[in-house]
Amino acid sequence: MDKIILTDENNNEVEFNLIDTFGVDDKDYAALEPIDEDFILIFEMIKSNDSVSFKAIDNNKELDEIVKIYEEMKEDENEHWTVKKSIWKKWS
Repeated sequence: MDKIILTDENNNEVEFNLIDTFGVDDKDYAALEPIDEDFILIFEMIKSNDSVSFKAIDNNKELDEIVKIYEEMKEDENEHWTVKKSIWKKWS
């Protein structure tokens, strides 16, 4: 499992397991599990040249739709995760 480190809005480094990446319409998303936690957070992936950044989904309606799609995807694969809304607004 790939691990990544992101920096929150307070410049604290947080390590995550990269659980999944998936696309919906014209956007890409990542399901990230904070190390030593039993839930995941879903972020939009922003690809630019050779780098990728992660953006919290601020629109609650969009987030609810993406969470529902992801949970249905995992249900089809017989995997179950608890998805929590991101409490951080900015990740890099």
